[in-house]
Amino acid sequence: MTTALASQQQELIRAQLDRLRLDLVVAARITKVHREWSRALLPDPFSRLYLILEGEGRLVVGEQELFPQPGELVYLPADVPVSYETISENVFRKHWLHFSAQIGDRDIGEVLTLPYIVPSKSPDEAALLFEQVGAADRDPPGLATPLRVRSALTALFAHYLDSAPAGSVRLAQQATSETSVVQYIQENLGNALTVDVLAAHFGQDLATFVRRFRTEFGLSPKQYIKRTRIEWAQRELTTTNRPMEEIAAAVGMDQSYFSKVFRQVSSVTPSEYRKLYRPRS
Repeated sequence: MTTALASQQQELIRAQLDRLRLDLVVAARITKVHREWSRALLPDPFSRLYLILEGEGRLVVGEQELFPQPGELVYLPADVPVSYETISENVFRKHWLHFSAQIGDRDIGEVLTLPYIVPSKSPDEAALLFEQVGAADRDPPGLATPLRVRSALTALFAHYLDSAPAGSVRLAQQATSETSVVQYIQENLGNALTVDVLAAHFGQDLATFVRRFRTEFGLSPKQYIKRTRIEWAQRELTTTNRPMEEIAAAVGMDQSYFSKVFRQVSSVTPSEYRKLYRPRS
């Protein structure tokens, strides 16, 4: 895969993850499994996440056999047959939780291919994040409880993604209409991307396209295009030395209008953003 194609894939993956909604099904716990821990190959309507603390065991996900080790995170996707069993007296002790992960109206596994086993970049940090999910879920119910639980779960899932080896998170093979739209927008940020152009490109009348787009993305096409352009510009401002006018042109705007829109979205000017967020050498 060329560098340009890999970069485009990463942009598409980020765009999909920006729409991710995580919900806890069963709170985080530490368990040392019993010697008879096992089950037949069956799917579940929820996903699982483990952090192996000690021991050994055998998992099967679909047709793939896994033997996770201490310090590794294990992701078991929803709607895929999973089985597990002990293989010795040295049984697993693990953090675990069950959760749902939706991108639009689809499970994350329909949109992205995720690795089943990931060596945690910091097992101690991962363990603390599991504990924070459990603590948030055990808090006395209050108005903000769902937000605290989702925030803790999101931080844990972000740790899993940050720990994943480069290239191991990919777009799922089955093409989706959302991926096609996102890809088209990403490839044409510098062009005149009107809603009429998008609807015509995807063979839909304007009203149908706008309705479906808002249902899938939670934003109007115009809002999504504006946000995508500014997010691309933010990355360019913090990772390159490209002049402001060049970045503006790359997202189809003159510099004056670019600065106005950038401030609307980011609350600061492009120059201020570069000073604030560019890593210091």
